[in-house]
Amino acid sequence: MNKTDYKKIEYYLYNYSNIDKLIDEIKDGLINSVNVSGSAWRKGITVCNNTLENQVIKIIENKKILEFKRWQVLIKKVLAFLMQKYPKYYDFINLKYFQKQSKDEIEETLKFDFKKQKIIKDKLIEFVYKNAKMRNLV
Repeated sequence: MNKTDYKKIEYYLYNYSNIDKLIDEIKDGLINSVNVSGSAWRKGITVCNNTLENQVIKIIENKKILEFKRWQVLIKKVLAFLMQKYPKYYDFINLKYFQKQSKDEIEETLKFDFKKQKIIKDKLIEFVYKNAKMRNLV
């Protein structure tokens, strides 16, 4: 795994709870970038691309939205697995990435020293990477 993949996985972990908001922002940007008019619909697709149907297609086919949704599903499955099999690792992800607690706060809560936190973090990132690679996300 290279540094770019590592950072990408961390980005999606840190932003997991905001993915729906990020998708909505992209949708709003697409909707606001196109002026839908009644005359566009009457003229037909061959003349003008500002129809409501074309906007919906742009939203559905947007690669960034699809990527966000695929990462969201992957992380959700990883979290379900960790919660069931490795609850301490799940707690670590929750504290570090979702609640954005410091290393000291994590140490106080989970009793993981800095060295163990680094090891767990690397293992978790590697686990997510392997699952992402199977789904062609990295």
